[in-house]
Amino acid sequence: MEKLQIKTQVSKKDLQFQPGGPAVSFDVKVINTSDRFAAFGVKVLAAGVEASAGDRWYHLSPDVSTKTPPGDFASFSIWILDTPKPGFVGVMNLFVQIYSLELRHEEREILRLKLVPAKDAIPLKLELGSRSFNARSSESIEIPVVATNLGQSPVETVLRCNGLAPGWLPEGTERRLKIRPGDRAQTHFLCQIPPPPQSPSEIYPFVIEAIQEGGKVSTANGVVLVMPTGWIDFSCTSNERQIPENRRWWPHWTANTARYPLLFANQGNLNQLATARIFEDAEGPKCNAHLEPSEIEIEMGTTAQLDLVVGKRRHWFGLTQKCRVEVKASVLSDPALPIQNETQSVKLRIHPLFPLWMQGLGGLACLWLLWWLSWLNPNSPFWGHRDVVNSVRLNGIGENLISGSSDKSILAWYADGFFNPFLNQNMGKIGKTGDRSVRVVRYRPVNNDRVAAGLENGEIQLWNALPGNAKPLQTFFFQKDDRVLDLAYTQDSRSLFSGHGSGTVVQWNLEPQESSQGLNAPPTVARKVAVGFPVYAIALVGLQEEALAIAGGRDRIALLDLKTNKLRDISTAWGSQADYVLGIATADRKRTLLATANNRGLIQMWNLQPCLSAAANCELLDRWTAEPKAVHSVALSADGCYLASGSEGGATMLWPLNPRGDRSGQSARGLKLNRSSKSINAVDIVRIRNEILVARGGDDHQVSLYRTPALSQTCP
Repeated sequence: MEKLQIKTQVSKKDLQFQPGGPAVSFDVKVINTSDRFAAFGVKVLAAGVEASAGDRWYHLSPDVSTKTPPGDFASFSIWILDTPKPGFVGVMNLFVQIYSLELRHEEREILRLKLVPAKDAIPLKLELGSRSFNARSSESIEIPVVATNLGQSPVETVLRCNGLAPGWLPEGTERRLKIRPGDRAQTHFLCQIPPPPQSPSEIYPFVIEAIQEGGKVSTANGVVLVMPTGWIDFSCTSNERQIPENRRWWPHWTANTARYPLLFANQGNLNQLATARIFEDAEGPKCNAHLEPSEIEIEMGTTAQLDLVVGKRRHWFGLTQKCRVEVKASVLSDPALPIQNETQSVKLRIHPLFPLWMQGLGGLACLWLLWWLSWLNPNSPFWGHRDVVNSVRLNGIGENLISGSSDKSILAWYADGFFNPFLNQNMGKIGKTGDRSVRVVRYRPVNNDRVAAGLENGEIQLWNALPGNAKPLQTFFFQKDDRVLDLAYTQDSRSLFSGHGSGTVVQWNLEPQESSQGLNAPPTVARKVAVGFPVYAIALVGLQEEALAIAGGRDRIALLDLKTNKLRDISTAWGSQADYVLGIATADRKRTLLATANNRGLIQMWNLQPCLSAAANCELLDRWTAEPKAVHSVALSADGCYLASGSEGGATMLWPLNPRGDRSGQSARGLKLNRSSKSINAVDIVRIRNEILVARGGDDHQVSLYRTPALSQTCP
């Protein structure tokens, strides 16, 4: 005989319910008499009533039980909220179906439900075809309404649509209906959306009311969502200009720019914030181009203007140059309207300061000067990088710098060569790293005589800092193809920390060890820690370098205690998987001061003293948005008085700081050292007496060095 799988108990077998009155309830107890865990569910069916997913005449709690062990039981409570069959009076059978998917078994219990006439008229039941209706400007939609008479008497009612403008309802705001007991009546309201800009894109709530005799009112709520409609018409009224605008026989010394009006006509139903991206002709002469203002608000039905300012320092001698610039309109708003004619091309003719008849005397001198300067060009493929520059580093006294690139090379540079046109910037190639890109390069603090390089394939290479090496001094790795995204030497140069894309931080012991190969054995792993998020940047912090600051995925910034190996978050506000901290920096003489930067352009300054000396929270000194795009790199001067940053938007910035480490009293906008059309990937900074040197490298394949005087108003 088959063993009984489910045993059920029902608290009541006879129920009485009056429509419009209080709910009645009963309980079902389900005992698991099987030999395994099982979850149970309950359904209630009414005799003569077709079941549907939309039935709301009863309520069940819980919907499904948790898995119940053998011999245990699950309890359910069922409330009768409404009549299963509108207008019905009398007794009907209810079937309670108890089932289990795991046991592939079900049981049924039968109850008697007595439905008695309601004392008062029952309000109509109103239903909409949907709670939300989407439409575009100039479109029409139908709002279907179903009214059900749940009572035992005929009903005459007036349906009204409130909330929408009367002009949107061309067939009127009222409908009259007669409904017999238990019947349903259907009607609809026609909604005509006006054209833009009379119908801004937003949510318009409305209410359908059913008013019966005796003051009974039923309601159903819905919304009309007017979708973004229309477009932005982009145009330029004058596509060709020249400098100077009016040519004269005598040189026009001050004319260096031309303005092109860019017009944005909003033909949609949504206010928009617009700008334009500038693309210069890669084959023609380079011009300086920018927008004034950088972005503009365009209200519905209006036209707004940006000015494209294109200029170039005019040559004293030579032929007329032709500069071509393309501008592509873009909308910064969300949602955004499409743009028609989104790309405009402008041309600029740039005449030399001196006309041709005045250039004869200086021709030979110009040719000789161009020949002399051509080998000094920092963009030359013979001297510079041929691919993206990922890392730059100045030595401690600011005389030399190194750079690592996706062209798989490490170069060394003279700092003075960037400022003297008769000196060469490039010292030479330190070495070729193989077949993988260089992600990060760092000088060894002791004597700056060695360079550590982290590669895309997970290798770490140690090189002699002087150019001309055939191969690295040492090559080692923690795990193949685990990208090395940052490196940090200890001040005594005995250890090197590496941060990896897998979320691992490794400490390498660099002191020579005896082995069968001699004293120059590869470095050994002194510590490895899995931090749980991709590591983009690391920095040793604390007066005695007692902790390692780690930054990376999900906007995590954490401290690794090097004594206890415990990891502690600086900021508890974690981001999403699309958020990450890209840059981190500390000051050599203020190792409790920390700067961080993330992919949303946010820079933060932290005082780590409270959280290094005690179990307190780190102090957030300052935060600001440097760019609307990602800030890839930050660097602090050794005294903590200046911060350099490089962003995806191409800006290289210098931020003066107070002795405390914030910007209070300083220029909130910072000092823009350069604006490139390509992303800046790495920056470094050194203060040499009264001068600040800032190095940068980016997607333009260039290494650049900027010199600016120290500001008197910042910390000494």
